[in-house]
Amino acid sequence: MYESVKRKILNRCAYLTSYFKLFPILRRVDRSFLFVDCGANIGQISDLFLSRGAIVKAFEPDILAFSYLQRRFNGKAGIELINKAVADRDGTAMFYFHKERLHKEGVEFTVSSSLLKEKNNVDEMHGVEIEIVDLCRYIDNLGRRIDILKMDIEGEEIAVLNKMINEESHKKVGLILVETHETKIPGHKEKVASLKQLIQEKGIDNIKLNWI
Repeated sequence: MYESVKRKILNRCAYLTSYFKLFPILRRVDRSFLFVDCGANIGQISDLFLSRGAIVKAFEPDILAFSYLQRRFNGKAGIELINKAVADRDGTAMFYFHKERLHKEGVEFTVSSSLLKEKNNVDEMHGVEIEIVDLCRYIDNLGRRIDILKMDIEGEEIAVLNKMINEESHKKVGLILVETHETKIPGHKEKVASLKQLIQEKGIDNIKLNWI
């Protein structure tokens, strides 16, 4: 009970922080705006953009969170829900649940599930095989510029961003908002530091790490 309440409060605080940071962007949204949400979870950020007229593409691999998304956006136009994870390649991969995900019926613990079994708050013994999508290929095939891409993919962001930079897919996006997870994954802090250095060396100004 305590862990569920704590997780709900943390999730709510993260949402409120996101809302205030996104407010200047949300004021500029119109019906031509494309928002791609990688790691949509229960769709709070997607809903902010959709309610302002944006076109939304929402990726969410966790089936429990995805079921919530389907109910939340049932009958609403302008949003595409995709029950897959983004990665640096196409195919399938194991998707590991948060340690509490198996013991709770609510969606509050779906926020931390990951493709990386070394993430310290997932259960490496319990996962499901899911479909993964090469984000670079997806961006290339869209046929139009993405205005905002939000990436909260629980550790996979390092591999994805390195490939995006290498293939220059980031240039097809106005702004990329990324949540890194260096405190949750052994060795991730060094990878984040290397990514920051690469971004600085190349003078990239549209990738914002740890935006919340």
